[in-house]
Amino acid sequence: LGNEPVLLVLALLGLGLACGPIQPINAELAVDVTYPSDETAVESVQQVGGNLVSALMVPVAEWALNQDYEFFRNIRPLDMDIRGDVLLLFTVAAVTIVYYNTFDAPLRRTMADAASEEENESTVIDAVS
Repeated sequence: LGNEPVLLVLALLGLGLACGPIQPINAELAVDVTYPSDETAVESVQQVGGNLVSALMVPVAEWALNQDYEFFRNIRPLDMDIRGDVLLLFTVAAVTIVYYNTFDAPLRRTMADAASEEENESTVIDAVS
């Protein structure tokens, strides 16, 4: 894959199309959960935190790149060799999936919007009566 520039560009384009929408959805979730906090502040903290974690992961990924693991050595059809950076990426993805699947926080902005709509509906009903 790394030796074929066209294939590499197409793979990166596909990855971007698949993963691109995650950031705005994550930002909206953070803003919704932290309401009535300032949206810009919440998104800025999220961006800086993400950049910090990414920067801290560089030396870990560099170390993992030099690690080599062999699984199922005794079972010939399943024998495989995996580098540490692949395992690191898999672990980060798995932890992220588990975290988001178990995330359960009140969506404060959504609740406030719903309460506001109910209040507006009752005002309209009172005005018509």
